[in-house]
Amino acid sequence: MLKDILNSSYFVMPASLFVIELMFILLKFLDETSSFSKMVPTPWLVIPAIIVCGLDFAALGLFNWFLCRVVKNKKIQIPIFTTFCIYMLFSLVVCIVDLINRKETLQQNTQYYFTTYDFGIKSMFDDSMSIEGLPQVNGNSKMIGNIMKRSPGPWTAIFVTLSLVIAFQIFWGITNCQKNRKRAPSKPSPNSSSAASSNISSNITASTMLDSQIETVQFVSKKPKANQKLKIITMSAVMVVWFTELVLFIVCMCSDDKTLQLVVPNYWNFYQSHRKTSMSHKEVAQATQFFRSNNELKEGYDWIDQRANPQFPMVYAPKKTVCSYNPELEYCKTLQADEPKAPQELPNVVIVIAESFTPGPMMYQNNVVTSNEKIVDGPLYKKNYLPNLKKLSEDALTFASLSASGIPTLYGWLSLMTGEIPYSNSINIVQSMLNDVDDFPSYFHSNNYQTMYVAPCKFKFDGQHNWLFRGRKVVQPQYKALKEMPKWFDNIYQYIPTKEQAEQLGVEQNKMQSWVPDRITAKQFITHFEENSKAGKPTLGVWATVDTHMSFQGYDNDEFYEPVKFGKGRHGNQKMSEQIDRYATVAKYMDKYIGEVVDYLKEKHNNTIFVVVGDHGAREVPQFTDNVIDKLDPLSQKYDDSCNHKQFSNDQLYVTSALITYLGDNPLLRSKFDPLRSKVVKVPTDHHDLIKTVYELVEDQNNKHLASSRNGRNLLELATNLTQNKPLRKHWSLRTTMLHSEVATENTVYRYHTKGPYGEKFEGIYPTCVRPGEKRSKITKKEFNSFSQYHKFYDYIQRGNRQFSYKFRNPDCQYPTVCNFPVNYEAYNRNDALILGASAVGVGMGAGVVFMLIYWVYEIIMNKKKKYSPIQPVQTY
Repeated sequence: MLKDILNSSYFVMPASLFVIELMFILLKFLDETSSFSKMVPTPWLVIPAIIVCGLDFAALGLFNWFLCRVVKNKKIQIPIFTTFCIYMLFSLVVCIVDLINRKETLQQNTQYYFTTYDFGIKSMFDDSMSIEGLPQVNGNSKMIGNIMKRSPGPWTAIFVTLSLVIAFQIFWGITNCQKNRKRAPSKPSPNSSSAASSNISSNITASTMLDSQIETVQFVSKKPKANQKLKIITMSAVMVVWFTELVLFIVCMCSDDKTLQLVVPNYWNFYQSHRKTSMSHKEVAQATQFFRSNNELKEGYDWIDQRANPQFPMVYAPKKTVCSYNPELEYCKTLQADEPKAPQELPNVVIVIAESFTPGPMMYQNNVVTSNEKIVDGPLYKKNYLPNLKKLSEDALTFASLSASGIPTLYGWLSLMTGEIPYSNSINIVQSMLNDVDDFPSYFHSNNYQTMYVAPCKFKFDGQHNWLFRGRKVVQPQYKALKEMPKWFDNIYQYIPTKEQAEQLGVEQNKMQSWVPDRITAKQFITHFEENSKAGKPTLGVWATVDTHMSFQGYDNDEFYEPVKFGKGRHGNQKMSEQIDRYATVAKYMDKYIGEVVDYLKEKHNNTIFVVVGDHGAREVPQFTDNVIDKLDPLSQKYDDSCNHKQFSNDQLYVTSALITYLGDNPLLRSKFDPLRSKVVKVPTDHHDLIKTVYELVEDQNNKHLASSRNGRNLLELATNLTQNKPLRKHWSLRTTMLHSEVATENTVYRYHTKGPYGEKFEGIYPTCVRPGEKRSKITKKEFNSFSQYHKFYDYIQRGNRQFSYKFRNPDCQYPTVCNFPVNYEAYNRNDALILGASAVGVGMGAGVVFMLIYWVYEIIMNKKKKYSPIQPVQTY
């Protein structure tokens, strides 16, 4: 039995699969991400990872051996195992996508990428476009193609190896079927060796010597007991391998152990990512207390859910709203109702969501980069790179350190729009589709704004359609929550203009691209903002740009870009210098059309709050300082490359850039902005702070303050406190990918790997990597555990649809009116495991059928070619 198990034929196909998985393991442990951080912080774990992977494929080989013992018919046995191996190949293809996500965006949630981009998400609302333009080509394949072009070596090796393994497996299966077709299954001799010897001594004619009639002689061992003992030992060893494999899989699926997650085979993440976050009532209560104690509210506000077991622990409101739900609170007994104030004229609000916008430190003014102050006087941007934003920042409050909550767009964009933090092992944009969220589009709509959105790409690309089209006609009525969704946008625009539309917009058509360039979407925004402004209401206009999307090639005709060159090898790395050149070129292009939009608003609609913010960081450029700064102070201002690895990423991952200004002359708004003109905030801030600031500006004008779950601060208030050297309110913020996280307090930043306490904490003044003398210290295990629990708490509350309820926006729930706490619909849990599991099984079964068809065709062809010669009698003796 032992010799039979060790027969190499059982392990040839598993070994070929192991070769591919081994490549993934080595790349995962040795390669870097696009933000120059290690995918795995502990390279020595590559050894146990290889061992566990070897165990995995050894178990597969033993499965093949066991199948051969149970199923004697080779025509059934080999296709079954081949089908299973092709299913394993499907799992390894999943690993390829995981590897792309790990390298580019530090994610490993492949099944949701498949769902979002390849399988597609069915529309829950009527998402018909208001304007039809030219048909659009698929941008997904182009984007992936550009990613692979940047590092062709590993990807070429992967696909060549994968192709060879597939070809080898088909060849192996066919040749084994063909070989075994000629043989009957081995039969033990019915009698002892004497019977066998009598068979041997009998006369055999040529006609009985066909391969199909040859019997294998089997001799009975003289030591049956020893053989029996060996069988028991062998089967026990087989069972130990299978049991160990099973236990490892179950523990990996159920455990939060970070080290174990690193060493198990890559494709297990495919199954692990379907785990739901669970917390006991006691854990939730402790986490709620921790969250509230680290986030100090503005004076006059309190947490709205004061129950012993709060269902909405993150929602806060003015005390008169809190008392409507909690009249038993002590301060409610003496609370007096406010005198109603007449609302003032509401301003328009324009938010530009700039793709991958991290212009610093290279495009920032030298005094901003070199200063160690928390707030600096002077415009943020340099005129030679971003002339329009430089001019605008002279009259604005700008932020060199504002961060997105996640990366890429489907995390950063959704977090900006809704206030949700990225899930730890799946994609919110899919899993949160029926959640109540504190989104700003419906907030403005509830304040009687006309709302519009202009996008550069199809909404289904990121699964945005089930968010943007909320409040429209429901096309999937089986979800009750859909009927109560508030409206987001009145009008949504996305189209590649036809020749006639280009003439109406006053633009030259661009060559056919996957996404619409900023030059055209800027004109679309201006045209449609003018149309929406005729509704007689203040307008919320959101414009998403695209040309600064990696790999920074742009989406317009070449003649519309003004090349920016820094000189060959200026930053010591030719490849990086080229990346910086490209980024600077497309950033200057985007700046030009932001300038056109600002000029239009100043001329036609100056009563506008204007915001520019990146959806997330640029990941890799432009991280270096200008040489002018290096010459000013070469010792203290030289860029410190090592901080990328020590901190497990740099400022280009989450940190983006932002500004907020008011273009008009409303006295109340001018009084808030004028003292902060041309100031740059350098302490940690984020998307939620920015949206909270806009909320409060509108609320002060409208005299209507609503409940919110945005974990943000008013940035005008924060900048005022920094200017006056006053203490800042206690505040924690979280940004995360699946491999990297960052927690920022009002003064300190903690950057660490999600798989363990690997990283650093340092003073939160940006840019962080141009002060190598700055004090840094390692993340402690206690701090890491606190951060992990903090993220787990976010996960649990968001997945349970308990972060917010739209019912809290009821303006009638004010003291002394008493309101009951809302009960939200259960969270939407899309069963991607079932969908993708069925798809994988289908792939396996389909591959098995195809294999059998190929084999049968091969057999027919071979039989036709075979020529039989006459059988000659054989002389017997």
